[in-house]
Amino acid sequence: MGASLGYRDVLLALAIVLFVHPGTSPPVVPPAAAGHWEGMVHRGASQLAIRLDLAGGTPNRNVFSAPDVGAIDIPLSHVRLGTTLHAELVGDVTTTVIDGTVDGNVMTGTFRETHARDGTLRLHRIAASVAQPYVTQPVTFVNGDVHLAGTVYAPRASGKHPAVVLVQGSGPEGRWATAYIADALARHGVVALSYDKRGVGASGGDWRTATFDDLAADARAGVHLLAQRADVDPSRLGVYGHSQGGLLAPVIAENDPEVTWIGDADGSVGPQYLQDLFRVNTALAKRYSGQTLADAEKLYAEFVDTARNGTPHARLRTDMAEAGDPDWLDLLAIPDDDSWIWPWYAKTGNYDNSRAWGIVRVPVLILFGANDEVVAPRESIAQTVSILKAHGNANVTVHVFPGADHTLRIPPAGRDGWPHNAAGFPDMLVTFALHPGTGSR
Repeated sequence: MGASLGYRDVLLALAIVLFVHPGTSPPVVPPAAAGHWEGMVHRGASQLAIRLDLAGGTPNRNVFSAPDVGAIDIPLSHVRLGTTLHAELVGDVTTTVIDGTVDGNVMTGTFRETHARDGTLRLHRIAASVAQPYVTQPVTFVNGDVHLAGTVYAPRASGKHPAVVLVQGSGPEGRWATAYIADALARHGVVALSYDKRGVGASGGDWRTATFDDLAADARAGVHLLAQRADVDPSRLGVYGHSQGGLLAPVIAENDPEVTWIGDADGSVGPQYLQDLFRVNTALAKRYSGQTLADAEKLYAEFVDTARNGTPHARLRTDMAEAGDPDWLDLLAIPDDDSWIWPWYAKTGNYDNSRAWGIVRVPVLILFGANDEVVAPRESIAQTVSILKAHGNANVTVHVFPGADHTLRIPPAGRDGWPHNAAGFPDMLVTFALHPGTGSR
């Protein structure tokens, strides 16, 4: 009678004592590897907390999560479940292979990523209610003739909860990008909406032809969706945006009295072309210096002025030809004349959210990575706080995460490591969502 019964032993015992009527099928026994698993992957001196949700039957839902690297419910491919597990995470560039062996409620095995040494994993099976104390609900909403789609993460607990709309960064960003933040919020009692940007995933429209005001109105439609829910406390309904989403946050709030707080992470302030120049010049300065750096910066500035002002390209093309064929020219990635970037830049390059910040009267949380190389942290924080206070809003909480980059993560220390969320993120956002405006700078 030494060891306690394992998971497979319990299933076998149940199968023996169950009475099966003649002509009926015996109950389906799930594979031993099915269930909710949590634990760690180790590789060298680095470790990564992961979760596996392995369903087995139909519907066949097998997903991988690693919140510290921003991964939640990423579909697994080539899954084989039994007393062992084989699964693959297939990305654009790399593939990760997970192999495990189940012994009762413990899974051990290997975690192999392309271009990295093999890692080991050790996971424990946990109850479904412990794994996910919230439900996910697919939703649709509209802004004019644009139909948008997303997912609401709603705590299982009854009553009214704080709520937040998560606004995307630049480019074709879908709900997957903010799912790890929605997960953290919902686990702590906050309703969160993560949605696909227009033209991405299940959302209609096209972000490449939209203005920033269009994108802000999309988010505002999401705010209205949450405001109508019976489980949302309208006095604690906010918007949180990262990067481009942070730029849009005050624009969303200025025309929407339903927004009662703002979270801005790594968002720029002022004319947007200045942020673009900072981004490119910072990247160039890491590789070049002297006259080479000056030449590259000058040509990119010429592109920016041409694009944002909608002027003819002839002079720019002449100057590009006269530059010859330096390696930095490819890095500038100046688009062809028929690229969608030209009309998009003409709509967005001169966009300035300073006026919107001057109208904001709700509590504001500003988060930045100290090593952000896309948006200037010190200057952006100082300018935003100055505008708010000049217009009578001193309810501003600012936090800068040491060592963090534009994603609010700490880059890996070596080849075998993983990036990880900066200490305190997203916990600080969760706290602010629960009690908006309780801190100040």
